[in-house]
Amino acid sequence: MIRAEIELRARWVLDTIGGHELGLGDDVPYHEGAWEQVTRGERPVGDDLAEAFFHLARLEERSAERDQHGRFSATASCLDPLDPPLERLRRRLRLEPPRWLGARFAVALTHDVDVPWRWTGIGMRGAAARLKAHVLGGRPGPALREARALGGVPLHKLRRTDPNWRFDAIVDLEGKRGAASTFFVLAGHHDPHDGAAPEVYERLLPSLVDTLVGAGAEVGVHGSYRAAERPSLLADEKRRLEELGAGVQGHRYHYLRVDPHRNLRALEELGLRYDSSFGFADTLGFRAGIAHPFRPWDVEAGHPLDLVEIPLAAMDATFEERYLDLPARAAERHLLSLLDWAAVNGGGFSVLWHTDRFDRGTSAGWDRLYARFIDAVAARGGVCLSAGALAEEAAARLPT
Repeated sequence: MIRAEIELRARWVLDTIGGHELGLGDDVPYHEGAWEQVTRGERPVGDDLAEAFFHLARLEERSAERDQHGRFSATASCLDPLDPPLERLRRRLRLEPPRWLGARFAVALTHDVDVPWRWTGIGMRGAAARLKAHVLGGRPGPALREARALGGVPLHKLRRTDPNWRFDAIVDLEGKRGAASTFFVLAGHHDPHDGAAPEVYERLLPSLVDTLVGAGAEVGVHGSYRAAERPSLLADEKRRLEELGAGVQGHRYHYLRVDPHRNLRALEELGLRYDSSFGFADTLGFRAGIAHPFRPWDVEAGHPLDLVEIPLAAMDATFEERYLDLPARAAERHLLSLLDWAAVNGGGFSVLWHTDRFDRGTSAGWDRLYARFIDAVAARGGVCLSAGALAEEAAARLPT
């Protein structure tokens, strides 16, 4: 006799990967001992479905060590993030992956708007300090880029422009390629990690929202650093964006400070339709062991949340010195390998490109790589769309 709670867990996994007609104990073997291990929070042995639940419900994260920002890292995980176990199970059960808008795979293009204006007073002092450090450290390439950027400040001041205010250009670049994206905007600054010039961001926020909405871009809320711990802050931030005219349906936590057992339920309670925080800061891949959208499991309640989670598979910051330490050209090989995998196995996931990487003179090639990435998705039979569009299609397919 299979207990009702085990049936419910198995049903959630099977429905998530498209196995609606399959049953535990009939079409898929049931091993009681493996599910007992799951109940104890242990990674099960010898049962692919039980192991799939363990990964998708993120049971290994319940008592795991976290980094200085409270994030679960790839180094702490038992997963191989580039070989997601739920996709292996899908293949073993001969279940076809979903086609998003008819395409072989889908990539939700997303941008976090962390620093909308570079040349604030503190921004110029920071650039000067970096220039000095690069010179003293014998790094001529980065030093030249910082010097070139600082050399352009007088002209920007004269024109009242800024290298980070490239929102129309980003939307135009995407639109010319038949793509669309989502911009996650900060609407509250409660911690130094939210940015060094909060008063500038606050002053620019109405114009920022007007610019994005006017360009036809989707605007989501970028939950501030402390909002990951205080849902009331997130509620205020969502409301502020809505008062400015943004139709907010989606969310991403700043610094990817998502904890599936602590701060996802708050998103559901706020009426948000989807989240796309679920990724690793320190590597590429799939943190929940699945390459498609899913509804997160609420361990305490014993059922999935009414929230679509779009896996975050890659972001530009992962290639910075603090993590993989790779320039744009070297990063491209890793990103194309991810797309090659998706072309074979399917996928519906997001990528993150910060909006301060689109100034041609100082972006060190990241702006050109972004354009080539979009082209590479299309060349492999994929489609690039906004996170909201992917979440809307996923919501109709996923169990509730």
